[in-house]
Amino acid sequence: MKPNAMQHMIRLLAATALGTATLLSPSAQAAEQPPVRRAQSQASAMETQWQKLQQALHPEVVISLSEAFQRDYPQSRHRQANLKIQDGARKALRAQHEARLSSDALDDPAGDRAYRGDLTQALRDDKDAAYRVALMYRKGTHGLAKDPQRGTQWLRVAAELGNGRASWEVANIYNRDGKMAEAAKFEAKAVRDGFRIPPRMPNRGVTY
Repeated sequence: MKPNAMQHMIRLLAATALGTATLLSPSAQAAEQPPVRRAQSQASAMETQWQKLQQALHPEVVISLSEAFQRDYPQSRHRQANLKIQDGARKALRAQHEARLSSDALDDPAGDRAYRGDLTQALRDDKDAAYRVALMYRKGTHGLAKDPQRGTQWLRVAAELGNGRASWEVANIYNRDGKMAEAAKFEAKAVRDGFRIPPRMPNRGVTY
């Protein structure tokens, strides 16, 4: 083969090898994208990850996704909202454990849109939403079957999150069951959380 032909063949092989390497290297392709297109791609990926976090329900999953988002996008415009969601999910997870509410209980397929909305907010540290979920289970409303036990668990979640009325109702349940120490604990918590305890009726002169 003539020298010129040989050089031409070498150049063709080098160009082919370079093209193959580029095809096999997505990171290299990304680096070759124009800056504007690269920024748009990154913004799209961030919003996709943010939406996934927004749609998560279980506190432990929310915490994991939130930590990943914080790591991947530390200067995101969602930074403060993400930190708030993460903190709320941690509090909700602690309340869930205190109430002995299993993760499976969060996957109840029943319930209407209002229930779903309150459930999501309750698992992000919304004490009033947790109390409303408790009432839904206790009364069997919003597409849920009546479930007093589940309602009591959600009352405990709401109490742990700081709902004073829920703490008072939990105290009454413990009183009824003869668990006086626990009743006193939640009665005191109800007062700390701003609930005004109704005056007790005197027992004098009452016959049973």
